[in-house]
Amino acid sequence: MFDAFFHPVDKIKKRCQKTVKMPGFPRNLQRFYETDLPTENTLLSDCRLIALDFETTGLNFDTDTILSVGGISIEKGGIDFSSAFHHLLKNPVAVKKQSAVVNMITPEQLTRGEDPVDVMNDLMNTLAGSVVITHCGIIESTFLKKALGLTQEMELPMIFADTFNIEHKLHRPTGRKNEYSLSEIRKRRNFPAYEAHNALWDSIATAELFLAQVKDLFGKNRPRLLEVYRYSH
Repeated sequence: MFDAFFHPVDKIKKRCQKTVKMPGFPRNLQRFYETDLPTENTLLSDCRLIALDFETTGLNFDTDTILSVGGISIEKGGIDFSSAFHHLLKNPVAVKKQSAVVNMITPEQLTRGEDPVDVMNDLMNTLAGSVVITHCGIIESTFLKKALGLTQEMELPMIFADTFNIEHKLHRPTGRKNEYSLSEIRKRRNFPAYEAHNALWDSIATAELFLAQVKDLFGKNRPRLLEVYRYSH
């Protein structure tokens, strides 16, 4: 317990080393695991920070799939809009009526989508070795593992920071419905409303929230990765 609490980032690196030796590890991913991860003492401002969001057909990790991927980088304490990316994955048969109503992604759009393998390779080129900012990161991490052919016991070669967990520690729960949803948190903070359930816009919304949380927690101080990681897990 002592080691797990005081050296979490180091343990991620060790689990990555074990992952590449596991039976069934996809060898085409080897190069991504060779990318260095930041250390616990790396200043957050010196880390590669990427906000990430997936739109999926649902939240059943066994049967649902990724429909779209959106993300954006945080550089020098600000959002780098030139880094924004948004991909629709080619998979028209995967769309469900329920998800189409929520995210407005139709089978016709996905017919013209990009090859999922190409998108995932590009995504891993972007994410490997980074600190990935998500809201409810279990969704992105689990679906990403599934898309890459990794088992849940395998570690991804990146570090996740979760704005959901950070906000939960910053604000005592009141029992209001969905009070820790991305939209409700932004409303409480008087942030502007964006188009919901769009992977790119949700990644931008997450990036903005993360920057606000870091300011709440550390003010003008420059936190190290370990300090932020502990708040987000």
